[in-house]
Amino acid sequence: MGWCGATTIFDAAVGALLKNDDLNVKDIIKKLAKELEDNDWDCQMESDYWGHPIIQEVFKELHPSWFETQNIKIE
Repeated sequence: MGWCGATTIFDAAVGALLKNDDLNVKDIIKKLAKELEDNDWDCQMESDYWGHPIIQEVFKELHPSWFETQNIKIE
């Protein structure tokens, strides 16, 4: 992640939380995932929450080809 890399991730997540009065969970998770991927996160499928429907929706939007070519199942 590099020196001080977690600060941008923290700031992105907190920024999304603080500016969303209605707390759109999916949008916040999507923003967090993008920030983590920008910092070389490459083990998304190892998350304890990978099978959660909202997480699946987020990654399907971010990486539709994962679901087309690898036959990744939505649980």
